[in-house]
Amino acid sequence: MCLEVFINTVNLIIHIGPPKTGTSAIQKWLKDNTDFLRAHGIFYPQHKEDSNGISSGNFLSVFDPLKGDYKLNLKRIEELKNKTAANNCHTLLLSSEFFFHRLLPLVNNLPNVRCIAYVRNPAESHESHYNQSVKRHGNVATIRRADSLPMNALKVLGDYASKLGDRLILRAYHEDLFLNNSIVSDFLTAINLPGEEVANISCTKRINTSYTLEALEVKRWFNRYELGSNSNLLDRILQSYSNGVTRFTFVGKHQFNDYKRQSLKWLRQLNEQAPFANGDKLIKAVHDQAHQNFYKQEISMQQCDSVLRYIAKENIALLTNLALCVYAQPNVEDKPPFTDVLFQLVPPRAAVPNLLQYTKRAFVNSYSYKIESFDDLNYTQGNRKFRVSVNRLLRKRFSLVAYLKVRLLLLSLKA
Repeated sequence: MCLEVFINTVNLIIHIGPPKTGTSAIQKWLKDNTDFLRAHGIFYPQHKEDSNGISSGNFLSVFDPLKGDYKLNLKRIEELKNKTAANNCHTLLLSSEFFFHRLLPLVNNLPNVRCIAYVRNPAESHESHYNQSVKRHGNVATIRRADSLPMNALKVLGDYASKLGDRLILRAYHEDLFLNNSIVSDFLTAINLPGEEVANISCTKRINTSYTLEALEVKRWFNRYELGSNSNLLDRILQSYSNGVTRFTFVGKHQFNDYKRQSLKWLRQLNEQAPFANGDKLIKAVHDQAHQNFYKQEISMQQCDSVLRYIAKENIALLTNLALCVYAQPNVEDKPPFTDVLFQLVPPRAAVPNLLQYTKRAFVNSYSYKIESFDDLNYTQGNRKFRVSVNRLLRKRFSLVAYLKVRLLLLSLKA
């Protein structure tokens, strides 16, 4: 069959997110169940994912990097449609949040296209974006009040709805409204898989698991330091820490009510412009939601100790490396109770590598911590000297003299 026939007969479904609407879970399931999808006539191209099961989806399957931006590659789409037909499938399914702001070039260049996007309560998205900024993007600040909630996602969806009409499928994002309380099951329903089969699918594995309150605060503190590759290891362990507060908000009651008012206004406006699946139910759920599970953005010494001990139990070498990073950056202002607990669990003599470890690291790694200045009043004289010495130790590729100086200082501190 010629390429022109493929283009005219193969259907294309594009899932665009947007961010913070369960995309990682959807993509992980699709990637792991391609045989099931092919059995139902749907071809989902493979893509890479990180150790947490997170990826950019199929974005780079159809877009090429070009001078700091990306350009649509129609030839690749044609090749994917060829593969779709070769696998006896009638539908090509692509998923990526990066399509969200690049959808029109795709739709305008291709026939037989349907697009799927989810509509989430903007107030929830706002706090979820903040938590993600701490979790993955090094944010050290506490959450700030927004006089006007960011409504970009709803504005973009409204614009797409006016331009795409029934080619855009919008669905409510709310756990209570999903089939089996699962975003994956809801998505499979949206791509017209048989309901009786979707109902029997197990989608229990969580991807990009949310932090507990305690884990989030510990990560926010560690974000103050240059951690290098230790940051990814820390993220994976903190995702598995469950001995803490799992349902929480840092948004106060007055602010919550203000956010609710803004969210309802925009959700109603979008639902009037482009009625979406379970739209009325989502609006009612937002309207009826009570302010609860509020916590101040702080944790106690006991909570911090629990998280750090969990890290030590899972990977003592990681906690030791984290302590070494903190010791080596005395210009960063310490914050109780974190530093106190960390230094109790990993005292100086436990943090500094032995001579064999140090020699190995010195030839493999080039540490580059930048030290500018710090307030001497924050440290005892011995601790200040020790932390500066550790920094000098790590800044050198290999210096036996520097290593011996740190070891002698440890003896003098009787640490």
